[in-house]
Amino acid sequence: MKKITLFFFVAIFTSINVLATTVNNPKDENGFYIVKWDCATNSFASSNDFEVDETFVIAFDVTGTPLESWLKETPTAPGATRSLAFNKWTGFGDLNGDSHRLKPLKENIYGATWNIAQLATTMDLSAAQTLDAETFVFGQLFGFEYTADDPGAGWWMWPAGEPVGETLNPGTDSEATFKTLPYTGTKTSPEFYNDDYDGLWGENYPIKGYAPACTVISGVNSPIISNSPIISRKYISIQGMELAEEPIYGIYFEQVMREDGTIQVFKLFKSKN
Repeated sequence: MKKITLFFFVAIFTSINVLATTVNNPKDENGFYIVKWDCATNSFASSNDFEVDETFVIAFDVTGTPLESWLKETPTAPGATRSLAFNKWTGFGDLNGDSHRLKPLKENIYGATWNIAQLATTMDLSAAQTLDAETFVFGQLFGFEYTADDPGAGWWMWPAGEPVGETLNPGTDSEATFKTLPYTGTKTSPEFYNDDYDGLWGENYPIKGYAPACTVISGVNSPIISNSPIISRKYISIQGMELAEEPIYGIYFEQVMREDGTIQVFKLFKSKN
């Protein structure tokens, strides 16, 4: 009888784990998801090395999860496109509820540019910006549908079998999805608004601290670290998408790989002639 009971318990526990909301992001040494996207390398950063008032690109990789399959299904709303959104809050309070929507960066990876402090609504910024304070961010990753005329043609959509409203918990004791660096006050980023950029929702109602991924960038050029011969070049758009060839005008990144294995990234600009 004890063996049957134990088997039944394990089966239930396993089933619950399968249904838990997860993503394919890497994790840091403390078990939190690494959510920072490196636009220059078009991949996840090695850590969440940002403070609460520092601008960064957030991204989620749903490869191999129920959300990947859901995104490929036929939308419920006629003529709609499916995407992902991240309903979020912090240990210090809430963030702007109009800034949840994400757009694709590359296959199965969705993101946006954020500044947590600028997104604050009920969030206690005085506490979050106390020396050495860490901001823990919690949230729910879910699907939505949009059309050219309706940014919320479908909302709060969950894959079949996925627990509705489940938080995105990497398994940390705090159940936070990720956390910031301890606050020093030395990394404060300039203010920006979504309506300063194309390609995101809500241009008619400005949202501070929210923009398309990889659009609010500065100072990314790598120092010259090697004179080894160049063996390949890769071009990346400011949205983080790899390009088939070098652009003839505009802002973009050039990633150079050298024979000795070193990689350099340059932010370039070409004007229209």
